[in-house]
Amino acid sequence: MDLWYTRGESAGTAWCVKVERPLYSADGSSGRIEAFETGDFGLVLAAEGAITLTEAEGFALREMMVHPPLNAHAGLRSALVVGGGDGCLASELLRYPGVERVAVTEDDEAYIEAARRFLPGLAASLDDGRVALARARGDEFVRETRERFDLILVTARAARREGATGQSFYCDCFRALAGDGILVAQLGCPFFPEGRRELVTTSGRLKRLFPIFRPYFCLSPASSSGLGLLAFASKKYDPTRDFQEERWARERLETRYYDAEVHRAAFALPRCVAEVFKGA
Repeated sequence: MDLWYTRGESAGTAWCVKVERPLYSADGSSGRIEAFETGDFGLVLAAEGAITLTEAEGFALREMMVHPPLNAHAGLRSALVVGGGDGCLASELLRYPGVERVAVTEDDEAYIEAARRFLPGLAASLDDGRVALARARGDEFVRETRERFDLILVTARAARREGATGQSFYCDCFRALAGDGILVAQLGCPFFPEGRRELVTTSGRLKRLFPIFRPYFCLSPASSSGLGLLAFASKKYDPTRDFQEERWARERLETRYYDAEVHRAAFALPRCVAEVFKGA
């Protein structure tokens, strides 16, 4: 009998992947945490009914969350990852020598444990001297912190948590950013009604706060049903006008998804997708 992991996209659509071998299952403080092997995506980490990371194509999303802001803001030194207990975004940030401090929020020990056991190469970033792991809910951390960050990354998993999607959360993020800070958040897939409504709502909240709001996309089948949208919300820097291609070339970082051409192209949305944001 075959075992399939299924994620509902809407009332009439679901996305499934065949599980070759279950590896881990535990009740975390935020919900069910699972790890399993698949034929198409390799090792998969899932939390609260959603895939959070895959071995085969997880690089796409983490590169597209990290590299666009790092190459628009030349002086970026500090970052906050909201809901980053798997260490994947921290590991990508630490590839830049100029990044001096990364704060990561994660209140689910079961999720951290699963990442350390099954994705140790990424989770090892949590032990780096430049990383401070706060075992706290992201919305609470952002509300109470007195630090100022150059960059805040909000994962889809954090956004799903209660209290981390309202206007007050993004107001707290705005306050926690430096005067020229950038926020990047996962918005989801625009092709299903429920997700599209959440996408429009979140976009509207960010547009009311930030003078620069630019949505862009990433191709990531497992985490966002193909086309995943992200928000680039900034107090100063525009991701296309201020893209520093020469700096990117000097870094000489090896990537599997991101490069200068992809940076520019990601902000050119298909018309049917761009129209979704007109109501935000």
